[in-house]
Amino acid sequence: MGKNSRIKINLIRKRFNFRTDKINKKIVISILSVVTFLFIGIVIAFNINTDKTKIDANIDIYNNESIDTATNIPKKEEINPELSNPIEENTSVKPNSQVTNNIKLTILGEMMMGGAVTKNTSYLYNSAFKKIFTLTRDSDFTYCNFSTNITNLEKIENTKSKYLVTKEVINAINGLGIDAVSIASDHMLDFPKDIFKNTLNLLKDNNTYISGLDDSILYLEKNGKKIAIISSNNVFIGIKRNYTDYGINVYSAKKMKEDITKARQNADFVIVDIHWGRENIFGVTSEMKEIAYLAIDNGANLIIGSHALGIYPIITYKDTPIIYSTGYIMTDSTSELAKTSYIFDININKENRIDSIEMTPTYISDKKEVIPYFEYSKELAYEFNLQMNKWQIENNLNSEIDNDKIIVKFK
Repeated sequence: MGKNSRIKINLIRKRFNFRTDKINKKIVISILSVVTFLFIGIVIAFNINTDKTKIDANIDIYNNESIDTATNIPKKEEINPELSNPIEENTSVKPNSQVTNNIKLTILGEMMMGGAVTKNTSYLYNSAFKKIFTLTRDSDFTYCNFSTNITNLEKIENTKSKYLVTKEVINAINGLGIDAVSIASDHMLDFPKDIFKNTLNLLKDNNTYISGLDDSILYLEKNGKKIAIISSNNVFIGIKRNYTDYGINVYSAKKMKEDITKARQNADFVIVDIHWGRENIFGVTSEMKEIAYLAIDNGANLIIGSHALGIYPIITYKDTPIIYSTGYIMTDSTSELAKTSYIFDININKENRIDSIEMTPTYISDKKEVIPYFEYSKELAYEFNLQMNKWQIENNLNSEIDNDKIIVKFK
């Protein structure tokens, strides 16, 4: 090979290496750019997700101990044999004016099980609540809205079936110490009537008392003091007549007033529980306010609600507390507002008035378990309590933060 040919080849190599270096530099720059972009995206997404755990402080709300989870869990009354059995309808018993005992009633959020919750807990539904058992079992009565049907099948073939669970859910009910549930919910009609009836029978066989049926008022009695719970559904999938056909109490002003009058004749304390509001929009509707005020005008001592998205600060009307939404004790919702809730402990004094309401925050983690919010995130739980307490003070309530909970005291 001649000298000139070697020179040309060397020149070509140099040009090729130069171009290769340029290409390599471009590749490196491109990779760095993509990595930077992804990093920024992750940071933004994290911040957005964190912000979702906060309720917009400027929103106008009013407008617009561990137990083995693989074994059967005893009911609360088996641990506390002094608990008297509640009765569903007994108009012959008059309220006891000589009652001197206080009553503690624990109200939990709506329980919507099935689907992702079933898959994530591997049918051991009680495992979802083991971290809060000690918070719900020490009251005289524990109550929640049960928006879930129960099948006799050992396994559910379609695990995506929402709001359908196996009989294992009874262990969760017992573990939480739940004495009574409301079945006044829009989702109880998600399945045929025979499954709904099976749900009622399984609850009754477990001595879990039921509110929200069209033909009865639920009475809970202990040590001579009787509490009446009137539950109705005001959210409908399809037509109202279908709910009546299932035997679910459908809200009407006339029926509610009649039920309150009857309950006041037979109980010391009357609670009106309405399944109402909007599931995907945060805010109290004018209809919710009208129903709550009407119930109080007719003699209700406490108003509670379910279905409506999120938790709202307690307000009072004629010195009677209104808890527009008790939130969720379990749901597979992706909304951060649905994941945060409170356990409400209602302390009723011997004069049949509410002394205080204690609110313990909870958080639903990974559609799998409910944990005390402060165990999930001290910072977020503190901010959650701080905002709720601020709103309740603005509502002229004697509300204060005490350690990990909020306590509202009444005169």
